[in-house]
Amino acid sequence: MPHLAPLLLLVLFGLILFRVVRWINTIISNNELYKEDMLNVLEEIRDELKELNKNNLVK
Repeated sequence: MPHLAPLLLLVLFGLILFRVVRWINTIISNNELYKEDMLNVLEEIRDELKELNKNNLVK
């Protein structure tokens, strides 16, 4: 029985560590998705500005 307490503490520590790593992974994944979305928006703005510039040069 005395060896059960350290084992339970080790399992508890492992579970907490697993949850923290999973939480950090979720934050990183969300950050990557945000960057991809932002890049798409900026590319669309760039394309719109190119088109407007081209139209203004023709006039």
